[in-house]
Amino acid sequence: MKKKILALAISSVLSAGAQAAITDILITEYVEGTANNKAIELTNTGAEYTFTATDTLQYSSYDNVIYDAAKVNVLEGITIAANETIVIANGSSETNLTDAVVSNGARLFLTGTYDEAGYNSLNFNGDDHVALVDDGTILDVIGSDSDWGANKTFRRRLEEGGATPVQKSSYEFNNWNEAVRDVAGTETSENNFTDLGLPTLSAYVVATGPIDLEMIPEDNGSFKATLARYVGQTVILPLDINPAETGDQNMRVARTFSFDYTNFRNNMVLAYKRPNMQPNQENVAGSAAAVATNAQNKDYTLLIEATSSPKDGEIPYYPEFTTDAANNYIRIDDSVIGMEGVISYNSYDDNYTFTVSNTVTSANFTHNTPRQNRYDLKKSLAEVASGDIEIKVATQNVLNYFNSPFGGAQNNHGDNRGATSYSEYEKQKEKIVAAIRGLDADIVGLMEIENNGFGETGAINELVDAINLAYDEPKLSKESKDNSTSNRYAFIGFDSNGDVIIDREDSIGSDAITSGMLYRPAKVTLDAVKIIPMPSQHDKPVVNDNGVVVKNYTNSVLESGDNYMRDSLAATFLVNQTGKKLTVAVNHLKSKGSTCVEDWDGVEFGTIEKLAFNKDKALLEQYGSNDDLQGNCENFRVAAAYQLGEELNKISGDKVIVGDMNSYAQEDPMLVLTENSTAKELKAARNTFIGKTPQFGKNGKVITNSYGYLNAVGMKDAEHGKMSWSYSYEDEIGSLDHILITPSLQDRLVDAVDWHINAPESSLYDYNEDRKGSHAYDFYQGDVYRSSDHDSAIMVLGYTPGEADSGQPVQLTTAGGFIDIPYTIPANAEAKAGDIAEVTLKNQDDNVYVDMSKITSPKVEISEDGQKVVHLELIGAKSSLYTATMTLKREGEIVPNSTVSMTVRVAGADSLEPKVAVPEYDGTGGGGSFGMFSIMSLLGFGFLRRLKAK
Repeated sequence: MKKKILALAISSVLSAGAQAAITDILITEYVEGTANNKAIELTNTGAEYTFTATDTLQYSSYDNVIYDAAKVNVLEGITIAANETIVIANGSSETNLTDAVVSNGARLFLTGTYDEAGYNSLNFNGDDHVALVDDGTILDVIGSDSDWGANKTFRRRLEEGGATPVQKSSYEFNNWNEAVRDVAGTETSENNFTDLGLPTLSAYVVATGPIDLEMIPEDNGSFKATLARYVGQTVILPLDINPAETGDQNMRVARTFSFDYTNFRNNMVLAYKRPNMQPNQENVAGSAAAVATNAQNKDYTLLIEATSSPKDGEIPYYPEFTTDAANNYIRIDDSVIGMEGVISYNSYDDNYTFTVSNTVTSANFTHNTPRQNRYDLKKSLAEVASGDIEIKVATQNVLNYFNSPFGGAQNNHGDNRGATSYSEYEKQKEKIVAAIRGLDADIVGLMEIENNGFGETGAINELVDAINLAYDEPKLSKESKDNSTSNRYAFIGFDSNGDVIIDREDSIGSDAITSGMLYRPAKVTLDAVKIIPMPSQHDKPVVNDNGVVVKNYTNSVLESGDNYMRDSLAATFLVNQTGKKLTVAVNHLKSKGSTCVEDWDGVEFGTIEKLAFNKDKALLEQYGSNDDLQGNCENFRVAAAYQLGEELNKISGDKVIVGDMNSYAQEDPMLVLTENSTAKELKAARNTFIGKTPQFGKNGKVITNSYGYLNAVGMKDAEHGKMSWSYSYEDEIGSLDHILITPSLQDRLVDAVDWHINAPESSLYDYNEDRKGSHAYDFYQGDVYRSSDHDSAIMVLGYTPGEADSGQPVQLTTAGGFIDIPYTIPANAEAKAGDIAEVTLKNQDDNVYVDMSKITSPKVEISEDGQKVVHLELIGAKSSLYTATMTLKREGEIVPNSTVSMTVRVAGADSLEPKVAVPEYDGTGGGGSFGMFSIMSLLGFGFLRRLKAK
């Protein structure tokens, strides 16, 4: 329906009150035009009134009081006559606005300019409410703290029957008519403030009930086209938005309710029919498919706002969210059904906003990716074949776990990045311990743990102690149970200063945080350790046209040319009860939010010497530095991927790469490590160094080879028709955290998943007490959810007991004097129930005396026909190298084809107290990564053991 604008004589519409009152003053027009053309029209429907010091005009979620040029409340002292209309306008408004007000016979009051009054000038930009306030109480308001009014003009509507409007303390969209906004330089009756300053009200319109949001064929699959048809209307988000498409297409949570650092308020983002997948997760970065995905993400996105700026920790339209936070959570990929709100369009950002108008409950949210606790995770993982050995490898980001401010060892590499109070630290530790225990993995790669040494008060030591407290059941019969002492972890340390002592002075790399590794000595034995030094970059700083070094808004150098990467930690393990080795390397590559010299190539600074706030981001966007959506420093990460691949190639056998690669699955660094099937040019950064040795030189290098690793989680998700993702940034999801395996492990891969306990969750559920208002304790639970901002990933590998690499003995560890010898019965022996399995040992090490008469060998009866594996438990075997011969006997005779012989190494399991292992001297005379160093695992009452350095 075309809305008619009614220009009415004020005396015939507005009745004067008998007594002057602020409650008779109305906001009757709002202008957010080009440049600084911003104005608010006020009309007095009562008797003459003089504004007092407590009568204010305010805007934004910060309730900024509007000042004049002298920084005084702009309303204070103004007398507004009965039936008079006045205009408050920005002090920098253009003459077409000010002249229009004067020609209309209205009085004009200018606020201070931004230079005069800062944020107390009239600076709203269409994402702020504007209110008339009396002593802190909102009397009349237009707009919300959302994208609702940019580049728009709104006029007040008459009430039903043409009655005079009354003040509204909350914003009601239907009380306002959107008029044609001003257009700079245009002189038409529709534009340039023709009615500003006149008591012009729009006709009353009967509010219609909300209608379902529906996509029609004419929208051609464009969700923006659908939204455009509903601008200004109240709609319902239904179960199925597109009836023409098979299945239900509803709105999914793309970013859960949290603080929006772009718009600086609390809100939420939805996406049409699926969460927004980061374009480079499933498409090669920069490809046409990635560009198309990016465009579709923008088309599918809808910003969800409240009518008033939400307080921290509260959703105005979902009160149950706070009152029962543990059960009324909102997660990414939730369907939102039955929510009602008004659609508005923001032309500046070319996006749409949905301002919620009804109250919702938990029934309006359907969890498509529901929470999984530790028991759910365990049930969801595929199991190894019966009788096989299960080895689980996992990643865990510990979200800047720092203990140095709370009695931990001093950090020699940087300041605290984690908890800022002891209360936060205890909460953080409780959640991380719950997450690692929930993973129940045998090898765990850690990222973002404080780099404050390996002494008793180091962060990694204290974390392991806290984890192991729960494993307190010592009985061997309970080994398979959750709380068995056999589940306890050890950690790996590094003697970086070469003094053959592992203590607080040692570290991995020189950053304030580092990577670490935990493992279970009951499942694997540490064989060797290697610190892989990552590249550093040393280039010239970024300068302007005059050769002056450019600084950012904090007066720091914008890009110094010196950039660094955290070193990687690689450990080789022997899989107990087998003769198989497994190398695991944990990594944390350069972040996307940093910058490197390549990011500024081609950016023209002119004579700029210092950038304003956020100008750096604007310049990078302007000059297309991130057109392929890889973020910053991708060339530096490519150099790191190459270094990692080369160094791991020097280690034989099965290998696993885990950690935060800060690269989505199809980005350049991942293509180096996996496969570059499209032959994309992969460019490594220039002027990078490994230690002091140049890596590629001043021109960098095009990397032409890939290392052939397989993405374990990606493969398994593809088998199950699922999307892989472990991280949420703004309103997109994807995998930054990976488990990559050599092809030699593919047949052993049983399962691999992302454990979605962090990325889908609101940050309100983390340990941090900021931005939660008075609700920090309402949201906190000592559980796994939001223990970090990255999801954990876990992989299951299967090993046959007794299998071994050529020339490698089977590793048998003693526990309480017992050793367990696995006997895999040959299939052609055709084991029968009642057969007796036996084992004999022969010592192979002439340097170790073993009294064989003290070894008690068992005889174990086969329980069922065709049994494949039997475990023979011996007592009294000393640490040494043996030949173990296993047979089946039936009626006292050896069963044909049943004899199996293998070489076994009996050794004590790695213990849980510190010990130092010193590798062979390499002849360099150096220390750290490049010379003589020691490794430690938190293993058992200290004694020395020689252990190989790779």
